[in-house]
Amino acid sequence: MNGLNYERLDKVARTAEPYRGSLDRFPLFSRRENTKNFYVREANGVRVFDIVYGNRTKSTSLTYEEYLKRKVLGTKGLHEYTHGDGKTEYWFYETVRHVMGTVYPEGYFQFNADIDTYGQGDNALLSRLSSGWFLNDSRRGGMVHRYGGRGELRIPIFQGARALTKDDDFQLLDDYEVIGRKVNRKVGKEVLGGYETFMKTAETMCKAISRDVFLATGEEVLTEAGKEIARTGATHYELAEKMKNEAPLDAMILYSLAMDIGKLAVQINHPDQSWYATEPHEVFIAMKRHLNTRIYRENPEVFSIVRYGKGEAYPPSIWGYEIEVNGQKVQQY
Repeated sequence: MNGLNYERLDKVARTAEPYRGSLDRFPLFSRRENTKNFYVREANGVRVFDIVYGNRTKSTSLTYEEYLKRKVLGTKGLHEYTHGDGKTEYWFYETVRHVMGTVYPEGYFQFNADIDTYGQGDNALLSRLSSGWFLNDSRRGGMVHRYGGRGELRIPIFQGARALTKDDDFQLLDDYEVIGRKVNRKVGKEVLGGYETFMKTAETMCKAISRDVFLATGEEVLTEAGKEIARTGATHYELAEKMKNEAPLDAMILYSLAMDIGKLAVQINHPDQSWYATEPHEVFIAMKRHLNTRIYRENPEVFSIVRYGKGEAYPPSIWGYEIEVNGQKVQQY
């Protein structure tokens, strides 16, 4: 991340005029880009630079007692919300600097933003300051850095990560390990064994019927399920589990309703709305994928743990990843 070279920022702070109205705020690029700047402060006796991209709104949940104390003091930004069930929440909203991270004289930038994840604009700014691209990759746990010269290698960005600022190539100082899961196909097949007949029959039926017949059947299933749910308190998913072998098509529709596949409830109630129109077999394919995923998640014995060391490429996965640094789990942005 050579764009955040400490010596360059230090020179700017010593030779450039700070922004009007401040003594410690300096431009990161052109002065016209006044939302992209850095602040100078002291930490442990040395000058460090906080990289800032405008402001953001920070929300803090309060207890009733904390809310009253701040209200008496006339604090601005206090809000209370009362929900339909009578429960009241108390919040404090304030505008704070959007600190992206900090540059240290040892030659690194630390990702220490007090946020859950960096946004698209944040990633664009960080990419501008380094080689490669920052992006959010849901199938690799969150925020990663991609460097085109190394093909598909993604480097995870986690809270506290330290990136070198003296070289063009993006490198993390921290030794990390990426921990993921993969499905043991043999165990997975055993877990899904009870659904094999249902899947085959439901797929055959979905291939054979028209969308009109499918939606008409869905309307009947939805009506009957509504009566049963009102009587017993069961869910669409629970009803589907009970009838998957006796009435596969009905069960397939109930699974789809339970997991909101293809906006099936909207299709049933408004069959002429073309933007949700989906053929029965398409609904089945999506339902099967979501149902298998749900069953796997409910049966952790189907998973094997896989580990990838620093600098190793790791594949996209819907099962998520965790990051460890020195044996301790850290939160990926």
